[in-house]
Amino acid sequence: MSELLPVLDPVRAFETIAENYLLYVQTAFGTRYPSVEAERVRRLRCAAAFHQEPWVEPIQQYTADRQVHELTANDLPGLSDENRKRFVSFARCGLVGDYVLYSHQTEMLRRVLEGQDTVVTAGTGSGKTESFLLPLFASLVREAAGWPEPELEPPHLHSWWRDDEWKATCKKERRSPRVAQRGHERRPAAVRALILYPMNALVEDQLTRLRKALDSPEAQAWYGEHLGRNQFYFGRYNGSTPVPGQEHRRTGNPDTNRIKRLARELRRAEQAAEKARHHAKERLSRASTDEERRQAEVIPFFFPRLDGAEMRSRWDMQEHPPDILITNFSMLGIMLMREVEDSILQRTREWLEQDDSVFHLIVDELHLYRGTAGTEVAYLLRLLVDRLGLYPGHPKLRVLASSASLNPDDKDSLDFLHDFFGTDWKREQIIPGEPRPLPDPPTYPLPAKSFAALAEAAENGGTEAKRVACADLAAAL
Repeated sequence: MSELLPVLDPVRAFETIAENYLLYVQTAFGTRYPSVEAERVRRLRCAAAFHQEPWVEPIQQYTADRQVHELTANDLPGLSDENRKRFVSFARCGLVGDYVLYSHQTEMLRRVLEGQDTVVTAGTGSGKTESFLLPLFASLVREAAGWPEPELEPPHLHSWWRDDEWKATCKKERRSPRVAQRGHERRPAAVRALILYPMNALVEDQLTRLRKALDSPEAQAWYGEHLGRNQFYFGRYNGSTPVPGQEHRRTGNPDTNRIKRLARELRRAEQAAEKARHHAKERLSRASTDEERRQAEVIPFFFPRLDGAEMRSRWDMQEHPPDILITNFSMLGIMLMREVEDSILQRTREWLEQDDSVFHLIVDELHLYRGTAGTEVAYLLRLLVDRLGLYPGHPKLRVLASSASLNPDDKDSLDFLHDFFGTDWKREQIIPGEPRPLPDPPTYPLPAKSFAALAEAAENGGTEAKRVACADLAAAL
């Protein structure tokens, strides 16, 4: 995919950020003495005083395979022709679009659908997230073919938190104004996949991708055409997600204070999303390049839409667990201890009793779980699996993971996987990214003197010397 991305100037981007931050310091902490201001700027511009020099990391290029619509029945075992077409059309809505898949992505897709636990190991920018989302989406598409259509949406489903007339009516009738997000559905609500991240920062980053893949306008149109108003629901479950549901300790009725708090949080989220959409439209109208248009189009996905496939609150997720639950290991430990989350585990356990149900346990950044902390997380996952009525190696448990450091030819890597997940692993279950072959070196002699002149100009010359050296080298090449 990386060969289709726009060419960026990382050094200029770094310099722009540094200059903008310096401007902030001058503005926020300015004085009325020009000599003091000039001296401060001079000192801050010295090396290592204000920032370190930038490090530029070359990104490994990986072997491309083909586009998702070119996948065959052999690449998607267990999917009928109809489900294969539906999966392809859904994956193109926002997950992979028309990008060319890497060979490790197509291999992981095939192996997972064959029933294998797999780990993809590759470097930055290699599409590891898509590697485990593609087989998960294929499994969801296959199961969704048998889902019954939901009932008609109840009134005020997407407005109960801001509709004053509705809240006044409910108050008069002495009933809760809150409307459950998925109370009208008839299909079993359960966690089909748990995606575990080591920290909240990674959760936030991945949510942007999931919103684009599962809640984009294209995805919403796909739901209407193929799922009869059902959706693939996903939800972030951590302390940043508003308001867990809980009954009042004395009355046993829903806690009105929590309802009011949830309404406030949803109003804020709705206002933020609306501002983001408005800002994106403005930037899109002013965009003059493809890169500027791409940057404007992604802005709305930084915020949740409250009328789509993303679960709005922990309260809603406790009542109707999302198909994809995203959290970190700290929150997972809390969920396994508290009574309020029992319903999530229980409904998932009931769903697993059905035929053809498979629970996907997805662990991102697996290489970070080492030592004592890694042991704790390993036992936490065993406890989760046991609470769901499964065990390591159970045919209804599918383990997917990503790592930047595992090696299929390294016995220590296989031992690590065995100790962490509690099952035996084979080398073919570790799928490494296949580096794209380097081009043959040029047969003509390189202009060594021109390179040396450029190096000298970069080290000691001014702007004009650098310009001349670059022009000479370009001409020589």
